[in-house]
Amino acid sequence: MGSYSIPAIAIKMKHAIVGVAVSIGLLLTLNADLMAQTGATKNSTRKIRLTPNALTEQAGSAVHWEPDFDTAAKKSLESNKPIFWYVPTLRGTFMDRKSEIDRYMLSGPFSWPNIIEVINEHYIPVRSAPTKKQQSTYQLVPYEFIEPGFLILQPDGQCDTKVDRITTMHPQWFRGLLTRPLEQPRPLPTQPKVLANAWSQYKLGQYEDAAQSCLLAENDDTLTTSTQCELGLLRGMAIFRLGRHTEATATWKATSEKFPKEPLAWKASAEAQGAGPFYRGFEVHSDLPNQALLAGEKSKGSAAPPNTFTEKEIWNRATKFLLGMQSESGGFSDSDYDFGGTDSLPNVHVAITALAGMAMLEALKKPECPNELKLQLQTAIKRAVQFTTDDSRINRADRDEILWAYAFRLRFLSRCLQLPQTEIGVSAEELKSNHQKTVKLLEGVQSRGGGWYHEYNNPFVTATALVALAEARSLGAEIDAAKIEKGLQSLSSDRFENGAFPYSSGRRKRNNEGTEKDFAASAGRMPLCELGLFVWNKSNDTALNAAVKKSLDFHDNLDIALKYDDHTSTLAYGGFFFWYDMRSRSEAIGNLKDRELQKRCSEIQKSLILNLPELDGCFVDSHELGRVYGTAMALLCLANCDLVEPTQP
Repeated sequence: MGSYSIPAIAIKMKHAIVGVAVSIGLLLTLNADLMAQTGATKNSTRKIRLTPNALTEQAGSAVHWEPDFDTAAKKSLESNKPIFWYVPTLRGTFMDRKSEIDRYMLSGPFSWPNIIEVINEHYIPVRSAPTKKQQSTYQLVPYEFIEPGFLILQPDGQCDTKVDRITTMHPQWFRGLLTRPLEQPRPLPTQPKVLANAWSQYKLGQYEDAAQSCLLAENDDTLTTSTQCELGLLRGMAIFRLGRHTEATATWKATSEKFPKEPLAWKASAEAQGAGPFYRGFEVHSDLPNQALLAGEKSKGSAAPPNTFTEKEIWNRATKFLLGMQSESGGFSDSDYDFGGTDSLPNVHVAITALAGMAMLEALKKPECPNELKLQLQTAIKRAVQFTTDDSRINRADRDEILWAYAFRLRFLSRCLQLPQTEIGVSAEELKSNHQKTVKLLEGVQSRGGGWYHEYNNPFVTATALVALAEARSLGAEIDAAKIEKGLQSLSSDRFENGAFPYSSGRRKRNNEGTEKDFAASAGRMPLCELGLFVWNKSNDTALNAAVKKSLDFHDNLDIALKYDDHTSTLAYGGFFFWYDMRSRSEAIGNLKDRELQKRCSEIQKSLILNLPELDGCFVDSHELGRVYGTAMALLCLANCDLVEPTQP
């Protein structure tokens, strides 16, 4: 493969790894709420973002932030204490949700008392965006520094520590980053026995026991109000992990109102509003291996240092994370991706629930999956089927994201049909009925010109629909041949002669041959687009091989966009495309007929994936789509790679 060798990719990965309002929250997860607030009887692009209440607004304020950087610098010189400089955003950033990301930090690490104590006692803290000069001095520019992050500066301005790309917030890890630079070690404060016991139960996954322990102790007046507040917060977290999100929200709200002067009460308020990092899946409290605690020093941001986890450990940790994020409804609603407007969120949640369901199906099929986990997965998958096939969960008036709800629901049901019905407790008749209905729904949102629509007409969405319908046909579903033909004509007409595809359909054909820049701009989506033609016999092995190779050739263009919430360049990449393109590439690799090429590409693809877990073994691409989406997509990528027979040593 020449330039597609594993060593070449490994060098790139080493460089990549080492080198105003808050989210809408719980109030907008159901269609009825959306209709009530937007009056949406037609497609809307209006974005409604919840305003934090008075308690939530206080989150992070227990840190003694200086009013500006100059004041912090002056006090640092006078006291000889280093500056802790929290950088919430940059000039020229590609982030769409700056306020939400800032809120995650304020109600995350900057709300935990043992972190607040270290910052206030040993640092001069300041929270500010860098000036143009500071951006140049400390390399705080887009691509080099992805917010949120922080710097530790000595009184003379020398930077000792710089950590960015924080998309997984773990209090123990974060506190370690602050205490290791100190001359004197700072061990964790001793917790009251009842609180320590409850935390131990929580970390072992004994959520019922943890919730009960907290309930029995949180009204003990011999405990400090800080401890009582933490017990209430933890009880809500344990209940949340049990899938009882409504009860968890009520618990957090009651805790915040009972202890309104405690920093953790402000955090509890943020979580109750659906605006906190725990609710959104960005804050975790699992036990970490020692290697993971070196994230930020041995890796970029909250990514795990290389070789922290085996593939088996990733499957185990990621699967447990998914199980702990599913709500009582059976759905996953952590994502607040609203580029298509707030009215599109129900469809986003259905799509992500389908993807999480597919990932859990793959985990269930793993031979090493323990029986206890299998039972949990079977229940969770059944509930995900019920959620995704409940049409009241879908906003049919939305045109921006409804394609994803139908396409990924169809793929989920197709995967369910390939399992014995006893595996998930859903009858074959019910699955087949919903499967065929979803085929018609997906065909029904085809555009008049033959393509499919996602905020705009584009070839990668058309390919998504065509691949899903091809899989459905292979399982016996009735497909409208005329619609397939129109879809194939649309996708073929978008294709440049050199195999590249434009970002959106209907381009002006000034140069139908295609250029090298067209390759760079479409490489991430080329395997999917070519696969959309290939599965309907409108492409060939040579073209699919070339699409996969080009995708690997230009992987850096996709990689640089990871963890951004918006398009990052004229090439039209963004963090929200990262795992979408990676999963599509993995599926295309599985369809290569050249066995040696397939094995080699699969090895490269797996090496990329295994270098991307967060410090807890899960995955993320953008803040808006969330860690459930990123984790589910990464597991699906690994599952596709595992279908390819490995190269013999």
